[in-house]
Amino acid sequence: MSSKTRQLRRAACFAVVTALSTAGRVGAQEWHDFRSARQVNDVGSLQIHLLYAVGRLTLDAADGPLLYDARARYDASRFEPYRNWKQEGDHGQLSLAVSSGPNHGDDARVSLDFDDWDVDFNLEDLPRGDSEQGEFDLRLHRLVPIALKIGAGASKTRLELGDLTLTSVEVATGASDASVRFGSPNRTRMERLSLKTAAAEFRGEGLGNARFDHLEFGALVGDVTLDFDGQWDADATAKIKMGLGELVIRVPTEIGVRINRKSLFTSFSAEEFERDGDAYVTPNWDSASIHLDIELDAGLVSVKIERS
Repeated sequence: MSSKTRQLRRAACFAVVTALSTAGRVGAQEWHDFRSARQVNDVGSLQIHLLYAVGRLTLDAADGPLLYDARARYDASRFEPYRNWKQEGDHGQLSLAVSSGPNHGDDARVSLDFDDWDVDFNLEDLPRGDSEQGEFDLRLHRLVPIALKIGAGASKTRLELGDLTLTSVEVATGASDASVRFGSPNRTRMERLSLKTAAAEFRGEGLGNARFDHLEFGALVGDVTLDFDGQWDADATAKIKMGLGELVIRVPTEIGVRINRKSLFTSFSAEEFERDGDAYVTPNWDSASIHLDIELDAGLVSVKIERS
């Protein structure tokens, strides 16, 4: 990463948490534990909204009969947990959050505006070390169809979404170190996969296993790797937008890939791709049984396309 990119990324991180400089000093920490879990019972599908402010966030498939199992460790002097459950017929709606509540004021507000989804965080300050960070771990049932929506603030986010039954996924992160991984195939086709980040080191791994019809990725600034490895079984499209930083896109050799550039980048490298008008295509574009069509729109970004 270039020194200029590091400086601009730090500036963007500061912008995301701009109000933090005016926040009051916090007192002694009060570490509490929170757990919420539910049996599957008669739930046939599930919608989850998760909002997490600061700390380490992990998600994985669960072994066992629970529909979900959420566990958190949080500083009660700064944050509050929240859980709300609704059920209509066999469809469940779950809202989970650990963020600043009404008793902690709103003098430090972070807002992530991603298209039609505004994610607000009220933060008093960022953690000064790993020992002061909270934790949130969410485990989900493998077989129940789930529509998943996650907003994460200043966090270290590790989402392992493989082997779940995900009908849609939306993830928005702030100033964070984030990875979204599909280590094994999603159990159903996913209409839409949306990944958006403000200022981060972001890694998307095994995205071919997500089995998405359409991917939307957006980044303001950062170092981004999008790896489309996986077990592809149908054509898909992707729209990738990025403002500043470094972007690596890895695509498997067995599928046909076309990249449509919508802007001029700082630099652009596409290994083994051929020019086709305004687009770049893999040599097997015409002969491949499965295709990935990418629309790429980037600003001051160094772009590298790799086949693996």
